[in-house]
Amino acid sequence: MQYAGGLVKHLGLQMYSGAVRAIAELIANAWDADARNVWIDIPLDTPIDESLEIRVHDDGIGMSFDDVNKRYLVVGRGRREAEGTSHTPRGRKLMGRKGIGKLAGFGIAQIIEIWTVKDKWLTAFRMDYEKITHSGTAALVEEYKPEVLEDRNVKKGDPLQAGTVVVLERLQLKRQINGERFREGLTRRFAVLSSQFRVHVNGEELKREELEFEFHFPEGGGKAAEEIEGLGQIKWSVGFMPTPIKSDEARGIAVLARGKLAQAPFFFHLSGGVQGQHGMQYLTGEVEADFLDEEVDLIATDRAMVRWEDPRAQPLLEWGQRKIRELLREWSERRLEKKIKKLRDTTPYLKRIERFPERERLELTKAINRLASIETIEDDRLAELVDFLVKAYENEHFMRLIRSLNAADEKAQDEIFRLVAEWDVLEAIATAQIVRGRVEVIRKFQRLIETKAPEKPDLQDFLKKHPWLMDPGWQVLQHERSLDKVIAEQFGLAAVADDGGGQRLDFFCMADSLRAVVVEVKRPGLTVGRDELQKLEDYVDYLRTWARGSTEAGRARRIEGCLIYSTLSEDAWEKVERLRQNGFYIRTWSGMLETAESLHREFLDIVKTRAPADDPRIQNLEALDSPKVEQSGTSGEDENG
Repeated sequence: MQYAGGLVKHLGLQMYSGAVRAIAELIANAWDADARNVWIDIPLDTPIDESLEIRVHDDGIGMSFDDVNKRYLVVGRGRREAEGTSHTPRGRKLMGRKGIGKLAGFGIAQIIEIWTVKDKWLTAFRMDYEKITHSGTAALVEEYKPEVLEDRNVKKGDPLQAGTVVVLERLQLKRQINGERFREGLTRRFAVLSSQFRVHVNGEELKREELEFEFHFPEGGGKAAEEIEGLGQIKWSVGFMPTPIKSDEARGIAVLARGKLAQAPFFFHLSGGVQGQHGMQYLTGEVEADFLDEEVDLIATDRAMVRWEDPRAQPLLEWGQRKIRELLREWSERRLEKKIKKLRDTTPYLKRIERFPERERLELTKAINRLASIETIEDDRLAELVDFLVKAYENEHFMRLIRSLNAADEKAQDEIFRLVAEWDVLEAIATAQIVRGRVEVIRKFQRLIETKAPEKPDLQDFLKKHPWLMDPGWQVLQHERSLDKVIAEQFGLAAVADDGGGQRLDFFCMADSLRAVVVEVKRPGLTVGRDELQKLEDYVDYLRTWARGSTEAGRARRIEGCLIYSTLSEDAWEKVERLRQNGFYIRTWSGMLETAESLHREFLDIVKTRAPADDPRIQNLEALDSPKVEQSGTSGEDENG
């Protein structure tokens, strides 16, 4: 093997860090070797240490000693150009192109052993990452001779009689490999899994999951074919799930070339402002575009994404943006139709509104259709809101109050005061219902804290959905991924775990038109020190600088930081006080929940004081009989700021 000093480090360790990416390259090699089966033995869901190993065995054509020297060990050898073909002997489209996937094993292991049989001849050798990269001189061209283990005829009784085995030893993974995510990650990367090409993980065959879509395009399943002008034919399919897709890595449309993933699921760089945009949370799909890796190579060196900046890839990018817009509109319309039909089939509201006069009936129908068109409202919640709306119209006393107020003579002050007092009673009753609901949310969140739920995703997701827990004034804030991306790109933060599974960033941004808040949550029980505070301050400082550097709409906002934690190290208190004076909210879990519940109870008390105390409906309002949020072992320092 001849190579420049830093080559193996850059093309092995850095490009293929993570079990899924590294093993996927070995599977692609097996495909190119015309294998029908690949067997992967890998330690899953167990702590990793250097005594463990990973074995990848295929029943392909194998390599001779000469093949190893003249082909396999030539880093950067393009097989298609060298052999003058883009297909294997059995007619498969070759996945490999750049000749660097052979280094993928060094992304997760220090030692690679290759055992391969061709024409009854066994060749085996070992490559050592430390010996290959020992010089550390990127400019020096070196020669490396792998250690030869076997060079002989196959004997009866040898464990390997055909194909190739790759053994990865001295594993360098920092944490255990999640079995479910590993299998999902491999399955997403290959469209060629079939009876003709089977991949087995610890004895279990990988199967492409048949998802239960709410809507699928094209209708009836399968893939639709379209022609991209100037490029060639693509095949595509897109489905919308009944509920939001939890995994960030599964949302969007994946692009595959020659049966292998070329672009992780994404939305073709489509920005906001499209009809049905909320549908992106439900959308998953695939596009097969072999032309990306044929005459012209439009896939990045690491084979992980398409080079969309190349003008030759633009027609496909534009097609994707048009297709997503079209499908989101279709999803929005079909979902509305389905919601209305479900309401008609499963709730009695139609029969109830038939009793109303025509004016009220039209008002109700219009209001219900408007509610159903809100994409974020799920079916169960929609049914609750419709029931509440119909009840409001059925409440003759409520309707009479509104009409009386409209008709009251401005000079009849006593009558107006009586009507306003009645309104205050109704408001107090409605507020009590809201407060009870929110207190229950607070207690549910407290249970998550007491069970030490992980900060990602459980606690993060709960706070994104209920921002008023952090501050009652943040009720209208929403998660803004674009700000997450700004910070992640600046600080080089990755959102994909080493084992190929999903991993959230260690922060998230909430925003409205006036403010943006960078939020970090630390798992209950952990101690926070100056380093964590400094990291949050760095995020906020950069976002403030970024916001001042542009006049784009939406950037002129107040940028704040929020840290929620259990305990604080002694050397961090001074920095906490400085941050609080600079627009940061530093709060303990227990203090945050106590404040949230207390403020909601106080709000209910204020509303009740507006209504006549002797009104029986006020007197009969149920007390919030559950105990207040209890201390959960967290420090209870002053929560000001």
